[in-house]
Amino acid sequence: MKHICVKCDGEVTAGDEVVQMLDGIWFGAITPVPTAPPFGEWHHGCFGGELTLNGQTRPYRCEECLREVVLGERISFLVIGKETSELYTVAEGRGYEIYTVRHHPRCP
Repeated sequence: MKHICVKCDGEVTAGDEVVQMLDGIWFGAITPVPTAPPFGEWHHGCFGGELTLNGQTRPYRCEECLREVVLGERISFLVIGKETSELYTVAEGRGYEIYTVRHHPRCP
Protein backbone atom coordinates (compact mmCIF):
# COMPACT_ATOMS: atom_id res chain seq x y z
CA MET A 1 0.00 0.00 0.00
CA LYS A 2 1.41 3.40 -0.93
CA HIS A 3 1.66 6.06 1.72
CA ILE A 4 0.23 9.43 0.63
CA CYS A 5 0.71 12.83 2.31
CA VAL A 6 -2.59 14.34 3.49
CA LYS A 7 -1.49 17.88 2.57
CA CYS A 8 0.26 17.60 -0.82
CA ASP A 9 -1.13 14.24 -2.05
CA GLY A 10 2.45 13.25 -2.86
CA GLU A 11 3.85 9.82 -2.16
CA VAL A 12 5.68 9.31 1.12
CA THR A 13 8.66 7.06 0.46
CA ALA A 14 10.98 5.04 2.68
CA GLY A 15 13.34 7.29 4.63
CA ASP A 16 11.18 10.42 4.42
CA GLU A 17 10.61 12.19 7.74
CA VAL A 18 6.88 11.97 8.48
CA VAL A 19 4.22 12.93 10.99
CA GLN A 20 1.60 10.21 11.54
CA MET A 21 -1.71 10.32 13.40
CA LEU A 22 -2.51 7.00 15.08
CA ASP A 23 -4.62 5.46 17.76
CA GLY A 24 -3.52 2.70 20.02
CA ILE A 25 -3.63 1.05 23.40
CA TRP A 26 -1.00 2.05 25.90
CA PHE A 27 0.72 -0.86 27.66
CA GLY A 28 3.70 1.00 29.13
CA ALA A 29 5.99 1.26 26.10
CA ILE A 30 7.00 4.60 24.60
CA THR A 31 4.56 4.22 21.71
CA PRO A 32 1.10 2.73 22.28
CA VAL A 33 0.30 -0.41 20.28
CA PRO A 34 -1.49 0.82 17.13
CA THR A 35 -4.99 -0.57 16.61
CA ALA A 36 -5.32 0.48 12.96
CA PRO A 37 -3.28 2.01 10.12
CA PRO A 38 -2.56 5.75 10.53
CA PHE A 39 -5.55 8.10 10.28
CA GLY A 40 -3.29 10.55 8.49
CA GLU A 41 0.29 10.91 7.35
CA TRP A 42 2.20 14.02 6.30
CA HIS A 43 5.68 14.78 5.02
CA HIS A 44 7.22 16.57 8.01
CA GLY A 45 7.59 19.74 5.93
CA CYS A 46 3.92 19.62 4.87
CA PHE A 47 2.57 19.29 8.42
CA GLY A 48 1.09 22.36 10.04
CA GLY A 49 -2.11 24.27 10.51
CA GLU A 50 -4.33 21.21 10.98
CA LEU A 51 -3.09 20.22 14.44
CA THR A 52 -0.43 21.24 16.89
CA LEU A 53 2.41 19.02 18.06
CA ASN A 54 2.36 19.06 21.86
CA GLY A 55 5.11 16.63 22.87
CA GLN A 56 4.89 14.40 25.93
CA THR A 57 7.01 11.74 27.55
CA ARG A 58 5.70 9.17 30.00
CA PRO A 59 3.50 9.41 31.99
CA TYR A 60 1.09 10.64 29.32
CA ARG A 61 -1.83 12.94 30.04
CA CYS A 62 -4.91 13.43 27.90
CA GLU A 63 -5.00 17.00 26.58
CA GLU A 64 -8.81 17.05 26.87
CA CYS A 65 -9.48 15.87 30.45
CA LEU A 66 -5.89 16.25 31.80
CA ARG A 67 -6.11 12.80 33.42
CA GLU A 68 -3.08 10.53 33.29
CA VAL A 69 -3.39 7.74 30.72
CA VAL A 70 -3.44 4.37 32.50
CA LEU A 71 -2.38 0.97 31.21
CA GLY A 72 -4.85 -0.50 28.74
CA GLU A 73 -6.45 2.79 27.71
CA ARG A 74 -6.91 3.64 24.05
CA ILE A 75 -5.59 7.02 22.92
CA SER A 76 -5.05 8.97 19.73
CA PHE A 77 -1.64 10.56 19.23
CA LEU A 78 0.91 11.74 16.69
CA VAL A 79 4.45 10.49 16.09
CA ILE A 80 7.38 11.88 14.12
CA GLY A 81 9.74 9.41 12.50
CA LYS A 82 11.17 7.97 9.31
CA GLU A 83 8.88 6.28 6.79
CA THR A 84 9.36 2.56 6.38
CA SER A 85 8.60 0.45 3.32
CA GLU A 86 5.10 0.03 1.91
CA LEU A 87 4.77 -3.20 3.94
CA TYR A 88 4.75 -1.38 7.30
CA THR A 89 2.52 1.33 8.66
CA VAL A 90 4.21 2.98 11.66
CA ALA A 91 7.29 5.14 11.17
CA GLU A 92 10.65 4.06 12.59
CA GLY A 93 12.99 6.07 14.83
CA ARG A 94 10.12 7.80 16.63
CA GLY A 95 12.17 8.90 19.62
CA TYR A 96 10.90 9.17 23.18
CA GLU A 97 7.94 11.51 22.68
CA ILE A 98 4.45 11.19 21.33
CA TYR A 99 2.37 14.24 20.51
CA THR A 100 -1.13 15.61 21.02
CA VAL A 101 -2.38 12.80 23.28
CA ARG A 102 -6.13 12.33 23.70
CA HIS A 103 -8.39 9.52 24.86
CA HIS A 104 -9.96 7.75 21.89
CA PRO A 105 -12.74 8.01 20.93
CA ARG A 106 -13.54 10.23 23.96
CA CYS A 107 -12.58 10.76 27.56
CA PRO A 108 -13.97 8.24 30.07
